[in-house]
Amino acid sequence: MRYPRQWYQLGEAIAGHFPNLRPAQQRGLALWVYGTILAGSACQNAVVTALLVLGHWHALRQQLREFLYDGSDKAAPCQSAIDVSGCFGPLIDWVMSWWQGNELALAIDPTSHHDRVVALTVSVLYRGCAIPIAWQILPANQEGAWMSHILRLLRLIHRALPKHLHVLVMYDRGLWSPRLWKRIRDLGWHPLPRLQLSTTCQPIGQSRQVARDLVPGPGHAWVGAATVFRARLKQRTGTLLVVWGPDEKEPWVLLTDLAPDKVGVWWYSLRVWVELGFRALKGVGWQWQNTRRTNPTPGGAALAGVGGGDALGDGLRHSGRGRRVARHRTGQPAPSPETVAEDQARSDQAPGQRLPARAELAA
Repeated sequence: MRYPRQWYQLGEAIAGHFPNLRPAQQRGLALWVYGTILAGSACQNAVVTALLVLGHWHALRQQLREFLYDGSDKAAPCQSAIDVSGCFGPLIDWVMSWWQGNELALAIDPTSHHDRVVALTVSVLYRGCAIPIAWQILPANQEGAWMSHILRLLRLIHRALPKHLHVLVMYDRGLWSPRLWKRIRDLGWHPLPRLQLSTTCQPIGQSRQVARDLVPGPGHAWVGAATVFRARLKQRTGTLLVVWGPDEKEPWVLLTDLAPDKVGVWWYSLRVWVELGFRALKGVGWQWQNTRRTNPTPGGAALAGVGGGDALGDGLRHSGRGRRVARHRTGQPAPSPETVAEDQARSDQAPGQRLPARAELAA
């Protein structure tokens, strides 16, 4: 089979950044990523159709399938199979090779494929989107806790991340857990979870109250030291943020271990970017919602190819080997109205003072 020049460029990049893969696995990943980029979809039939210029339909489909199979399920059974978690470190190294600055925002969030599988993902928040750097694919609607998988993913990420980074980890109220809070702090990072609106708190020097009552309504924020939760074994002391943006139906109730003068009131708005990242994996980009696969193991390998495609596509553009784009590059998100409001709030606002009007997040 003769491949175009672009495939060889992909193959060189993948071989350089994923030396843990065997040569055949590197070629299979390059074929998946190349076909996914051409098709604008990671669905197998769409990828095969996009690659028809390279060969016959059934041969291409079998080659793509062989990449996803476990070693014992291949046409020629063998012991070698892709260890998806072994690709997290090289993928993180690849992303960090472009990074500038000492701040890094991570988001933990699950996304489901109907009632078949759930992907627990940890993503880097980057320029209005999110790059998955570690994930676990699990069967949906089955008993079993997610937390052990999430803690394992964070441990694997910590091994690969540069130690000088100031890491902020955001996650929604459905994932709140004392174990997760402790694990993030033990790794030297800073948690920023969203809590339930009914959470009770006791600000320093005040009586216990419901956190949402600390702000009178939209357009206000409260930031200060407090102890949250009523039960003694669950209590956590840190910086409480209650942020109610204009035109929002309810406020955010947030908690972090950073000092009140070190945290921005709009930081949690960056977590919206993970939803845009999921849109890239689904309807807007790789069409993951159309897959019919139900086996979590091949699904994990397929998502590895998609994650590699996201990172590879961005890397090729910035290195000048792909389509020409603006040359400016930075590891920190581009300035936004929220950033301006955040900086102003940090510098000259007291807890409870009215916030400047909030602009909508740029899509």
